[in-house]
Amino acid sequence: MLELFSYEPVLRGFLVLLVAGFTFPITGVYLLRLNLLPLRFMLMHGALLGGAIALAANINPFWTTILVNLLLVWFMAQTARSLKTDMGYVSIFIMVASMGVAFALISLFNVQAKDTMSLLWGSIFAVDNWQSVAFIFISLAILAFHFIFYRQLKAVFFDTTIAYSSGVNEKLIYNTVVFLTALTVAVAMKLIGALLIDVVIILPALIATLHSRSFKRVVLWASLWGGMFSVSGFFAAYWLKVPTSSAIAILATLVFLVVYWQKKVSSKRGLSNVKRL
Repeated sequence: MLELFSYEPVLRGFLVLLVAGFTFPITGVYLLRLNLLPLRFMLMHGALLGGAIALAANINPFWTTILVNLLLVWFMAQTARSLKTDMGYVSIFIMVASMGVAFALISLFNVQAKDTMSLLWGSIFAVDNWQSVAFIFISLAILAFHFIFYRQLKAVFFDTTIAYSSGVNEKLIYNTVVFLTALTVAVAMKLIGALLIDVVIILPALIATLHSRSFKRVVLWASLWGGMFSVSGFFAAYWLKVPTSSAIAILATLVFLVVYWQKKVSSKRGLSNVKRL
């Protein structure tokens, strides 16, 4: 097994997956706390659009995906602000438009099915040196934002009105979270594909919220779960001869079911003890 790391693409892919696994779930915690789950659907559609544009133009999908997602986030924010409407409504429009344009490009430029499927599945072994730098940069940006604005984040997640009245720039925090999420979804697509992005971003955060209450512990456990899923999924994929993304998804799903079952059992026991009293 260890001889695999003598190959540069394998070692690079593993290290990038490890870094992403420990840091990307932090944005998942933000999405859950701010109730921005519809946003990641829009970004997933945007990632597919960026990939379709790249395949049609025969260029690298990695950078076009990042650019398209950033443009869509900017368009969503500007449109919601000018129309004075909720971003969720604008994101639905963007999702529909993105998929329509993406499939039109795939059809018009005769993109092969295998290339289209590569967008959906991703590959950690196809990450090059510059893309690795982008992964590390985004991971460091997430950590820097979290530690620098930790108190402001806690205030916004507790109550946006109180945070605003206390002098916290709630709009800045919100826009930065959306911006970081756009970058995270775009690059995560390269690792595990558009269909399994939630495995790295949302599921570790969701599991952490099931057994932790404080914001600090939720973020810590989300990072730990994400890192453990990435490492164990990498080795499990090798032993089981399945895609890395699938192995990570299966492991994360099993852990989620176990944690959910334990929480449900403990809740029932707590209710039964209250009734006895």
